[in-house]
Amino acid sequence: KDHSRDLMLLSATPHQGNHFQFWMLVQLLNPTLFGSPEDMLENRHRLNTVMYRRTKADACQPDGSPLFARRWVHTESFVMGEEERRFYEKLREYLEDGFNLAQRQGGKGRALGFLMAIFQKIAASSFAAVRRTLKRRLLMLTLHEAFLRDKDLDIEGRERLTDEARELIHQEFNLARDGIGRSEVDRVLADLKYRLVKKLDEEALELASDPYGSEYSAAHAEEAASAVVELHLPEERLRIGDLLKVFPQQRETKAQKLLDGLGTLWRQNPNEKIVVFATYLGTVDLIAREIEQTFPGQGVAVLRGGDHGAKLAAERRFRLKDGPRVLVCTAAGREGINLQFARILFNFDLPWNPMDVEQRIGRIHRYGQNHTAQVYNLVLSDTIEGRIFLMLDEKLTEIARTVGKVDDQGNVAEDLRAQILGQLSERLNYDRLYQEALSDPELKRTQVELEAALSNSREARQVVFDLFQDLEGFSLDDYKPFSDVSSSLDRLVRFMSAAVTDRQQRLVKVDDQTYDLVTVDGARKARFTLNRETATSNDNVELMGLDHPLVQEELGRWRIVPPEDLGIAVAAEVDDPVLLSFWMVETSGKNGERRVVVQPIAVKQDGTRVPAVERQCERYLQSPITTPRFTPDQRLEMFSRAVEPTLQRELKHKGAANGDGSYSAELIGYVEIVGQGA
Repeated sequence: KDHSRDLMLLSATPHQGNHFQFWMLVQLLNPTLFGSPEDMLENRHRLNTVMYRRTKADACQPDGSPLFARRWVHTESFVMGEEERRFYEKLREYLEDGFNLAQRQGGKGRALGFLMAIFQKIAASSFAAVRRTLKRRLLMLTLHEAFLRDKDLDIEGRERLTDEARELIHQEFNLARDGIGRSEVDRVLADLKYRLVKKLDEEALELASDPYGSEYSAAHAEEAASAVVELHLPEERLRIGDLLKVFPQQRETKAQKLLDGLGTLWRQNPNEKIVVFATYLGTVDLIAREIEQTFPGQGVAVLRGGDHGAKLAAERRFRLKDGPRVLVCTAAGREGINLQFARILFNFDLPWNPMDVEQRIGRIHRYGQNHTAQVYNLVLSDTIEGRIFLMLDEKLTEIARTVGKVDDQGNVAEDLRAQILGQLSERLNYDRLYQEALSDPELKRTQVELEAALSNSREARQVVFDLFQDLEGFSLDDYKPFSDVSSSLDRLVRFMSAAVTDRQQRLVKVDDQTYDLVTVDGARKARFTLNRETATSNDNVELMGLDHPLVQEELGRWRIVPPEDLGIAVAAEVDDPVLLSFWMVETSGKNGERRVVVQPIAVKQDGTRVPAVERQCERYLQSPITTPRFTPDQRLEMFSRAVEPTLQRELKHKGAANGDGSYSAELIGYVEIVGQGA
């Protein structure tokens, strides 16, 4: 707070049911507004001075039409096939044994607990992903055991295990049996040995166990699960081998459901763009492979992570009219990309924290979406994760029906879902809930804990409703004065037109809202529009705004020009030429309060102040440009001899430059006013 001039807090859930914590937040904004939480409750109407509360449903266009399209969420639940169920039960036993061992080891077992959590989440994503991770863990365990045999000088045992590792590499990476293939096996083997020596610490494992904590965590979770082999179950190599023997051979049920859905949608519209979310790379590879085999020619783009530029590149490929029909996203795609040109999203797997699902949906259900956003959740209802998700979804719907927050299609109202899930995230440890459910196959304990957390969340929501009920509601009339931004856009266009002239570039008007930035040889550098809808629907047109890189570049370039050079000469009705300067003045009072104002100062060449010009300063900014009368040296001399002393006297007169506080004054620019007859 003490390091910022202005402070704005943005939150979907500013109040978690604790009045004291919320009062402390308000203290950051205005420490004098309420003396205590009790004072805040008694005088809650004062919150209007520091708080706005708006929902997506409130947001609208200047004509009152909705700003955001509707959304429709459907959960498609189904059961595993017989082979899948057999594999899942053995996998569940493996995970439960791992968690039990970690618990028995106390503090030493924390890292093993994180490792098992990673495996449980990968297994919930897809069987293909967990199979890949198990095979790579088996490979690393084999190398680890070879390393231990080498330390014990068991050369025969080391060589036998190393040969086993080579065979596993051949199979996993599908390498040829010729000389080139053997060389590649040796290269992979050397790389894996290096990774074996390079240990992951407990903190890195904890991060990797939460794939939605960061993009790095999501990208490295599978690697961590396979590479950390100092922590392992007794006879784990044998257990993994037994698991892999019962891996289902048929297409995954969930993959088949996705393909059925895609087929239905493409029969209705072959050009439909569809987004599919999956957390782990093993699942992403499965989805891409199955779609390309079943629907050749539709095209699949994959967003695996990387920097913001990589995300935008994947988004642009998907956006192209003739581009891929499917974009498969890992956890990296849940933020930083805009996919409102697609209206259909499949959640192939579901993050344990439902708020992360909301982030995914926000990729297509956002400003610029012109159709109802359709979301399909694919859930295996006979897995622990699927049953907990369905249980939570059912409880949310019960709450929504109770308070009348269910739409015609049975969907929970978006604002209520966000409120309850936001409160729930503060009260429920989802990782612990899912892990403990492994030893609670009937989910009796899980249901009790979930119901208690939901009950507390409902109470917290009511507390928030009571506190915020006096907040002023949304009124379109409040925003109408700001709805006409044409003058601001005109200024931006004029600035860019002037800013690029010294580079021998021009801003050429194409139509009322479209401009081309043209270089000296006539080549088009960029095409801009002032209309947001045009920019979102056309790949070849960019929205001209203050945050556009080219606009930012020009602002930065001209911002460093000395302010005494940032001026114009205009013709107006004055007897003698006047130098009108503008100063940004920031004052600080003895109690720390800050104030920023723009102070105009107008003087003649002899130093006489002209208050009448200062009072009408904005008028002169609109006057026609003319030839300046003062030379640069004359202007500089006037600034030091007349303008700055006049500014000093003005600030002292207003009490800003006295001993009670401090102030700073920075020259913004000037206008030289020349008589029209001159």
